[in-house]
Amino acid sequence: MKRRTARRRAELFGLLRAFRDAAAALPDAFVAMDESQRVLWFNAAAGRLLGLAYPHDLGARLGDVVGIPQLVAWIEAGGAEALTDVIAPTDADVHLTLRLIPYAQGHALLLARDVSQLLRLEKVRRDFVANVSHELRTPLTVVHGYLDLIEPEQIPEYESILRELRNQSRRMTQIVEDLLTLSRLDAEEALPEARVAMRPLMNSLHRDAQGLSRGRHTIVLECDGDHDLLGSSKDLYSAFSNLVSNAVRYTPTGGRITIGWSSGARGGHMRVTDTGHGISAQHLPRLTERFYRVSTSRSRESGGTGLGLSIVKHVLQLHDARLEIESEVGAGSTFTCVFERERLLAPEAQSEDF
Repeated sequence: MKRRTARRRAELFGLLRAFRDAAAALPDAFVAMDESQRVLWFNAAAGRLLGLAYPHDLGARLGDVVGIPQLVAWIEAGGAEALTDVIAPTDADVHLTLRLIPYAQGHALLLARDVSQLLRLEKVRRDFVANVSHELRTPLTVVHGYLDLIEPEQIPEYESILRELRNQSRRMTQIVEDLLTLSRLDAEEALPEARVAMRPLMNSLHRDAQGLSRGRHTIVLECDGDHDLLGSSKDLYSAFSNLVSNAVRYTPTGGRITIGWSSGARGGHMRVTDTGHGISAQHLPRLTERFYRVSTSRSRESGGTGLGLSIVKHVLQLHDARLEIESEVGAGSTFTCVFERERLLAPEAQSEDF
């Protein structure tokens, strides 16, 4: 029994040593800590990325030995969401993503990953998209201008071809404009802020929807709040317009579209509800991805670019807001822009036009 116990203990120590050796060799930083945020163990990468020194920092409180200002508050808040784009305390050119993984009783594992290369690649991608879109804008404008000079009725044998060329030219131009908008939003850390008068804006959206619908739908406007918003009127109008145009585009003739604004103790809510085809639950998490389409053929027939909801998402993020989507196949969809109370402004005298 003693020999078996000793052999078992040796096996366990061997497994523990192998686990520590494996963790020590990983390129990501690992820091084990107790309920008081005292460092119990860390690997070599934690020294390179977080500045921890062995054995000096063992037993020290993490906030005292790692120079990341928001670290302690994030851990005390539970660290449910990853802490992204954190500057490494050892090198200002290194960007980290931090994750907190609870284990055992009150213990937690801090994981720090170097994402500098990913951020550089993302910047290259953004710059490439912005440059290509900018270069495409001029030739597309020229092509579209010449196509507008040609009257299809004057050349009956090419009438259908010319109309299709015009439609595709407009669609390509819209894609380029949307890509440029996304590139601009990607590069922005904050937008210019001013009072956005919501009732005039909602009236304008209502008129836009009626113009797009051309009498094919019932368009209803509901305003249950008198608060205005603090934000960028141009960008908010762009985001809301995308939601309205999508509702008109994907709602069959005879359907109903409701555009609403409400505000109160729980913040502000701008919502667009339609009685369209609806979207199955599996697609909802990916709707704000660029060029993601639930139905490729339906999107192309309606003239969508696949970028509208990405623009909505980016604009809302820059306003500390979020997009909530509810949908049921065959029953329609509701897209809600949720703004925090801090964004609401008391109403003031305003005109009816936006």
